[in-house]
Amino acid sequence: MRKDKFGNIAREIATIAARREALALTAFDAVESHWPSLAQVLLEDAGNKRRAAHWLCAPSRACGGKSPCDLLAEGDEDGVWDLWEGFGEADVPRRPSDPRLAC
Repeated sequence: MRKDKFGNIAREIATIAARREALALTAFDAVESHWPSLAQVLLEDAGNKRRAAHWLCAPSRACGGKSPCDLLAEGDEDGVWDLWEGFGEADVPRRPSDPRLAC
């Protein structure tokens, strides 16, 4: 019985993770439609659509816990540009082999 419960939980977590991934990519598609120059910069700097999409959906301490998507929903495109240009790149996950991660 316990095994079934954890199996159900594991499946539900996997479903939620897949849905979150799909929503992040949908968010990036919306940015491409509404703010193409922003999307292009994010894509170039992040390296791929998935990383750019995750950055868009990740909460930022600099914005009081809001994500760049939250800022765009509030009409604050300038806030997203400021976040990206100021230190946003550092928030984009990099591969461990990235020289910027070397100590």
